[in-house]
Amino acid sequence: MSENIKMPKLSLRQSTAVSNLDGRLWNEAGAQTGEYFGDEALVKTRIEIEAKYLIALSEAGIVRKLTTKEKEVLLSIREKITPPVYDDLRKIETAVRHDVISMTQMMKKLLLKTRSLTDIIDHGWIHWGLASEDVDNLSRTVLIADYLNKVYLPQAAETLKKIVELAQKTKTVVIPGKTHLQTAIPTLFGKEISLFGLRLAENFERIKKLKLRGKLTGAIGNLSAHRCAYPKINWRKFSRSFIESLGLEANLYTTQIEPRAKLIELFSLIQGVNSILIDLSGDMRFYIGFGWFSQEVKKTEFGSSAMPQKVNPIDFENSQGNALFSNWILEGLIRQLPVSWLQRDLVDKTILRNTGLPFGHSFISLISTVKGLSRLSANCEKIKEELESDWGILAEAFQIKLRARGEGAGYEKIKELSRGKKLKRNDLLIWIEKLPVKENVKKELRRINHQNYIGYSKENLHEMITKTEKVIRILL
Repeated sequence: MSENIKMPKLSLRQSTAVSNLDGRLWNEAGAQTGEYFGDEALVKTRIEIEAKYLIALSEAGIVRKLTTKEKEVLLSIREKITPPVYDDLRKIETAVRHDVISMTQMMKKLLLKTRSLTDIIDHGWIHWGLASEDVDNLSRTVLIADYLNKVYLPQAAETLKKIVELAQKTKTVVIPGKTHLQTAIPTLFGKEISLFGLRLAENFERIKKLKLRGKLTGAIGNLSAHRCAYPKINWRKFSRSFIESLGLEANLYTTQIEPRAKLIELFSLIQGVNSILIDLSGDMRFYIGFGWFSQEVKKTEFGSSAMPQKVNPIDFENSQGNALFSNWILEGLIRQLPVSWLQRDLVDKTILRNTGLPFGHSFISLISTVKGLSRLSANCEKIKEELESDWGILAEAFQIKLRARGEGAGYEKIKELSRGKKLKRNDLLIWIEKLPVKENVKKELRRINHQNYIGYSKENLHEMITKTEKVIRILL
């Protein structure tokens, strides 16, 4: 850049944000994600954990008994972290160069406004016996759990609802199934759609039931400071009870960091969701390309700057792109987070500051999927035309029926007629007449058509929808 060009000082806004979540996608997904993964959210939750820890120390008889009013002050302290207070805290951090220390200093400053708590501050009970990671891991994990239950899984339920709705609308529509992108045998459109719903539902249910772990075990995992100061207290029991009060599963076997097996399991499940969304988006784009699905046309929209006729499957493309991006980040997290030098190094802390990105991009992928599915309707005339144009897709039915009735060369006979060709109904009727089989077998062959050669697809469709609807109720 030329030295003569002076760039104006920019402030963060949608047009200047580097992250798409903090920019173009802010109103749609970024704000909801930032509420749980932004640094202000982390600071608020850290200070809340510290406050609850103080109360727990009081109830264990370590800190003096706190009054009801003092407990109320502590439990409401997170609300004191307003944007101006957060800005002041960041100024403190610039000087001390430690995010948790700056938080504890701000906490003391806020609590000094309640005079009765001065002795607690003077005694040094703020952050007593804790390592920074005790507070950080609990804060991050509580925020992730809240995000899943309040933002991600409700959107997951909406996605499943939309899949079920489309499956119901297409439950009687027979399509030419495709394997290797080549015409295979008939299937129900609704069955193919509902399968995506069930695959997603199974992952969402596992996410809902997954209990994330937290640790409060001190500097290298042994609660050494706690036991040294008060050896008669059962600090492992205290740790377990405190962590479980936060809705987490306690892990007492750690280094300075919690080993994160459950977090990695969660990332793997989100990765699985994303992969299914990628698969769904690809299939929907094929179905649209085949002309089997029509998309709602809106006059205000444009599909191309050069080709006015186009209605692009942009929502599915957006879904696929965001799911892919989420998975790229998750793959890195899954590789790195189980690794830490000796009892702990700080590489993970920098990485974990970006945890919101894969969640946010998976979230927008779900939103985009709902948008795309909402615009689809089956083009029954086009599908029927394609079915009628090729009766060769019933070749499997004819060969299997012939072999079942004792005609061992049934496969070879229909292969000779059908391979690489498109057959009309009349072609098959003529072929059936020439077969050296009994009349009752010929009658069975004549009865085979696209509508009745669909196996258990009706039953499968019904059962998959029922299972998916059950998961929707669990998620909500």
